[in-house]
Amino acid sequence: MEQRKLVVMGIPWDVDTEGLKEYMSKFGELEDCYIIKERSTGRSRGFGYVTFTPVDDAKNVLSSEHNLGNMILEVKVATPKEEMRAPVKKVTRIFVARIAQSVTEATFRSHFEKYGNITDLYMPKDRGSKTHRGIGFITFASADSVENLMKETHELGGSAVVVDRATPKARLFRAYSFFIAFSIEAIICL
Repeated sequence: MEQRKLVVMGIPWDVDTEGLKEYMSKFGELEDCYIIKERSTGRSRGFGYVTFTPVDDAKNVLSSEHNLGNMILEVKVATPKEEMRAPVKKVTRIFVARIAQSVTEATFRSHFEKYGNITDLYMPKDRGSKTHRGIGFITFASADSVENLMKETHELGGSAVVVDRATPKARLFRAYSFFIAFSIEAIICL
């Protein structure tokens, strides 16, 4: 599928598949588009999938910022089903989306620290308003913490949030590996 399928997170609750399709079709020809819903209620889970016909349209979407309704959308390449079925690596970092503006960093930390020791917490800020962007990242000391919290649904500030495992981007890993190798070489040369 060559990175044509994207996952879109942070979709407003009142936006249905047609609304997402209408928004995303502005960026190119769509092959498929749908919002994931709760099985029991039929209510949107706040994320969906979009597949573009040409890969260039998907690349353009990835390189842009997106707002739908009053929400900032988080768009990334969808993980292929084959990779989803592969054994899950021990992940210690989570990504949280759809965080209400009323939720403070302290509240965010308090909710998740009951699952284990938090070693890092980050809530990206909006450049203009200095408020958080409705997303956050948490790193735990243990992968077991992530496994346990992924078994539950989570609510912050009176709203359900989307929680997913966060995996490091390959280029960051390569840059980090280069830095380590360079540092070791520099130490050896001393």
